[in-house]
Amino acid sequence: MSWTNIKFRWPAQATQWMDQMAGARNLIQGEMLSTGERVSKLADIATTSPGPIGGAAQAAISAGRTALAAQFDNVPSCIVVTPFQHGVGQGSGGHQRFLSAPNLLQLLADKLTDTTDAVRPQGQQSALVLIFLATRLDQLAATLGRFNVVLPMPDLVRAERRAEHLAKLEVEKWVMPIAGQMPLWSQLPLHRCPITKLASQSMAGQLAVLEGYAADSSPMADLADLQARKKAQAQERDQQLADLKAQFTNSADDVSIQSRMLGPGDLGQLRGELLEGEAPGHEWPLCAGALLVGSAESLSFVQELVGL
Repeated sequence: MSWTNIKFRWPAQATQWMDQMAGARNLIQGEMLSTGERVSKLADIATTSPGPIGGAAQAAISAGRTALAAQFDNVPSCIVVTPFQHGVGQGSGGHQRFLSAPNLLQLLADKLTDTTDAVRPQGQQSALVLIFLATRLDQLAATLGRFNVVLPMPDLVRAERRAEHLAKLEVEKWVMPIAGQMPLWSQLPLHRCPITKLASQSMAGQLAVLEGYAADSSPMADLADLQARKKAQAQERDQQLADLKAQFTNSADDVSIQSRMLGPGDLGQLRGELLEGEAPGHEWPLCAGALLVGSAESLSFVQELVGL
């Protein structure tokens, strides 16, 4: 067997399927002209009569949007403390970081009276505090994961990922990786060839037009299909809301996540109320927390969400 010099040429045999579409393209062009003439003739004799539901639903739509805006525009201020933040956790190195429950509460209380924070809440406020208790990295990741599914906060999401990765590193640090011998097999990138790329781009629109005419139907069939799709979409939205509500039905108490309402009062009073009373101790060496401060109305959504 001998080697042969290559000579680039158009793959006529491999792309002969393009020529088979010429007849269909000619039919499409003729049908487009005919359709345009029929539509212009119908313009003077066809009439439409919109249903009365649009006007009747306008009041409900306006009230719903107003209530939705009031629910989510009035949001409380939030501060999150995790053991992985700079200058917060105790321990040596970047991996072994600890933050016990009492120290966490002290940090949250100090942030209430931190005068160096320009965006600190002011005046009479209420507060909701959440603490996440754990003794191991994998436990902390699992606890934060359950909460982040419902109410993700960026700092808590980052803490969850870091705890999960550190726990995985602790398990897999003794595993020696094995790499395959180079080079490795892969698929031929035929889609990067200019011939196939330009051909696919030029033919995509024509194929779409062909598919549209292949699925041609009567106006009555189109209206029936539109009604069926709208009905299916409405049922799907209702089912999504029902499934979301079902997740919270008969949910068990999560002992690793504790919450508490504070106030109303000024920030000094909230700080004193946060530090008083019985709280988790140093038996929980790996904790994170979140403190939400705002009006009672702005905290009502989260308060009901966590079962307070």
